[in-house]
Amino acid sequence: MKINIASTVSILFAVALTSSCKKKLDFQYDNRINQQPLNGSSVRLVNMANATDLKINGKPLTSFIPPDRDGYFGPDQTRGTIYFPETGRLGASYTVPQQFVNANGWIDSIVFSSMGPKSTLPPSRPFRAKDDFNDPHDYYYVRFRPNTANYMDSLFAIPRSVSAPANPASFKLRLLNLSSEPDKYSEPGLFRKGSMSLAWADGTPVAGLENINPGAYSPYIEIPYGTYQFKVLDRNGREVQGNSSLILNPATGTFMDYYGTPGPGGRADTWLTYAPFKTFQPGGVYTVAVSMNYDCTITNGNPNGETITTEGNTFRIVNDIAEPVNMTYGRLQGVNAFEGKEIKWQVNGAPMGEALSFTKYTPYSIYVTEKYNLKAIDKTGAVLAEKDLSLQPGDNITAWLYPARNGAPSIALVANNLSTKYYKGNASEEGSYSTYRDGIPFWMRFMNFCSDLDEVTFTADNGLPFLVNSTSKALNASQHILPGIAVTEDPYVQLFINHPTQVLAYVSRPGVAPGDWLSNIAPLKSRDFIARPALYPSPFIPNREPGIYTVALVGNSRNNARMIILKHNK
Repeated sequence: MKINIASTVSILFAVALTSSCKKKLDFQYDNRINQQPLNGSSVRLVNMANATDLKINGKPLTSFIPPDRDGYFGPDQTRGTIYFPETGRLGASYTVPQQFVNANGWIDSIVFSSMGPKSTLPPSRPFRAKDDFNDPHDYYYVRFRPNTANYMDSLFAIPRSVSAPANPASFKLRLLNLSSEPDKYSEPGLFRKGSMSLAWADGTPVAGLENINPGAYSPYIEIPYGTYQFKVLDRNGREVQGNSSLILNPATGTFMDYYGTPGPGGRADTWLTYAPFKTFQPGGVYTVAVSMNYDCTITNGNPNGETITTEGNTFRIVNDIAEPVNMTYGRLQGVNAFEGKEIKWQVNGAPMGEALSFTKYTPYSIYVTEKYNLKAIDKTGAVLAEKDLSLQPGDNITAWLYPARNGAPSIALVANNLSTKYYKGNASEEGSYSTYRDGIPFWMRFMNFCSDLDEVTFTADNGLPFLVNSTSKALNASQHILPGIAVTEDPYVQLFINHPTQVLAYVSRPGVAPGDWLSNIAPLKSRDFIARPALYPSPFIPNREPGIYTVALVGNSRNNARMIILKHNK
């Protein structure tokens, strides 16, 4: 029997090819950043001293590779590890994996360190932590000078709440004061010291979060979910700087910009203290933590704008649990922009807030997302106007009662953007790379509720367009505003941080702007946008406060029109 060698080789090649194809079909690519199961313990490390590296039980969890540039301070991206696969460095917080918990429930020999040549850390000796899900703790590692007896090697064991708030539409919040006293080499203007209090955006203290001594923390309190700009005040009522990269005036602790009278380094003091805007989600648990940080940037006094870093007390907002996603609630408020009427708002027949005189507004109410019937009623109970509303998760809606062109009461529903994020691109873009966030927003949305004016244009001084930052637009948001209709594309004028300006109203018409000045309507001055001037030490009052605002022209242009300011964040 003859064997066909060529046929045999072809068959074997076909079998091999088939086998190879099967292997490719079985191939899977694991694109997870961390490909190993690392279940977390109840122990969380909060790194507020800018440590870059971590060891537990003698095992390095970070790369322990020195930074690649001289004078480096803070985390950088280096060779990844199993525990820190993205950067190889210790970040702001870290939940210790269960694999480091011994049979008795302890995690032994935790040591912070830094590989930066100039990033000196506070004393760090090995410490141990108890893994206990019934009593979880955070271990705050901070730069700390002993201004209280309650400290140990700059390490504080702080109990952490992981239970949800009693009201599911609220969040839990507390204040932790780990601030330090300055030494003789410190810039005294950067140190807000002593007991601390948490305040609303206007500087009014939050009840229950007042006068927290160094080394201590407040109980958690519950607050309705929403967008807030919480501020921290020291024992003298001065604002504490939020953690940022802004350039500070070493004499005042307030941040500097390029608008105003030049000061150190050629910059002007804004007399403002940075505090972040944040939407606190329903069901969330948060800690506002104050500590000394070696990341305050100040000018060295040279006119060429050179800067250096130094120490100062600053605050950060720490999520004590993974921040929930709001799929359940929206917020709604009502405004009376109808002159001569006192009204009440009703939502599905239930009152929303108290009776409102002209230009007054209700606080926000929180509703489960569904369809609602909204009514404005007068003092006799007669329905002036009504409208249906489908509330979506995370909505922030303002309902305005105003006179339509025929004088009849009408309702305008306006969605507010309190995220401080905005899109700058074109319709052909997907949007991921054209979304920006404004860390210090001064945003104005304009509304026209004058029944006798077909168009209104709002301007800065002398009828000039508003001077806005380089990534925002202004004309669409401020020109040719129609009665009762909100601009939805580029709806906000986004002003520079502290540039002073007035707001004037003009009667415009299609193709003509600004038009004729409404000289009988008092312009709004910059400092009309400061809710409580007593917050700022005289004479150092800023030109205006950051915030998300609506400026509405209300009334009748011939006799009683005026511009009102509604601030949407608290």
